[in-house]
Amino acid sequence: MLIATNTLLILGLAIVLFSYSHYIRRTQDVRGVLMFWSRKLALTSIEFRLQRFGILVMLGGVVIRYLEVLRLF
Repeated sequence: MLIATNTLLILGLAIVLFSYSHYIRRTQDVRGVLMFWSRKLALTSIEFRLQRFGILVMLGGVVIRYLEVLRLF
């Protein structure tokens, strides 16, 4: 099960990084990605969906890892 959690974490991170790289190629705004808390990141709907999907995949990996630690899964 360790392979599944690592795969989900890496896959989720790759999806999020892909959405950010798509944004950087489109806008040439690296600072917007680095300072994401300032709300200057104007993602398209596809970039936004990819970002959220990647975060959900990573969250799934974290939840599975916690369940493994608690011996519930």
